[in-house]
Amino acid sequence: MKIIVFILKIPFYFMKGIVKIIGFVLKHVFGFLFGWIPDFDERMSGEEFEEYVQAILQRNGYKHVTLTKKSGDYGVDIIAEYKGESYAIQCKKYAKPVGVSAVQQAYSGCQYYECDHAVVVTNHRFTHQAVTLASNNEVELWDGDDLKKLKKKANRHSLFHRHTIDEQEEHLYQNVLEVLLDASYASIPLLVEKLHYSEEKAKYILEDLEYYDLISQADDFGVRDLYFLTLEEAYGQLE
Repeated sequence: MKIIVFILKIPFYFMKGIVKIIGFVLKHVFGFLFGWIPDFDERMSGEEFEEYVQAILQRNGYKHVTLTKKSGDYGVDIIAEYKGESYAIQCKKYAKPVGVSAVQQAYSGCQYYECDHAVVVTNHRFTHQAVTLASNNEVELWDGDDLKKLKKKANRHSLFHRHTIDEQEEHLYQNVLEVLLDASYASIPLLVEKLHYSEEKAKYILEDLEYYDLISQADDFGVRDLYFLTLEEAYGQLE
């Protein structure tokens, strides 16, 4: 009886396997053609995770994103530049919280490569001890949630989405840029108050402007610095 049941299930398993193969191929083909970065996969090896982080950084405007050699890397897996500053990045693909050793490695590796910032990035989260040590030594920690946000931001600017501001949006962005110039800073509450936008719309617009290097990342109070002085300069970066 068990043999009969198994034989009857063979077509089901066969079709299930075919569907998985087709899905895998389509995901990677579209990723290759359109620059779409897939979701994190637990089956990734450590090296594949490093390449995954590398792709996300490149799509988020980091320059000269280079993987270090596999052995003797001095605790750093990726060297990158962003807005004129260098980053020494340690990648940890873990099934448990990342501890203090990764922070120590990133810190020492940053000194060795003479970078401006030391970073540890993981698909998981960090232990309390790691967070404390990183805070005391100015090491940046990017956990799984941070990585998801970076990946989402990168994909918003793939070929499935727009790369530049189109004509229909020029008036909208002109209003935003004028408000920011007048206030000399950017924040979600500012756009909500001055332009009566929803918080979601304000957040989306500021993320776009950050992508184009017009504003900084938000500080602890949600405030962002401006990287432009005139509307002409801003539109030059949006082109």
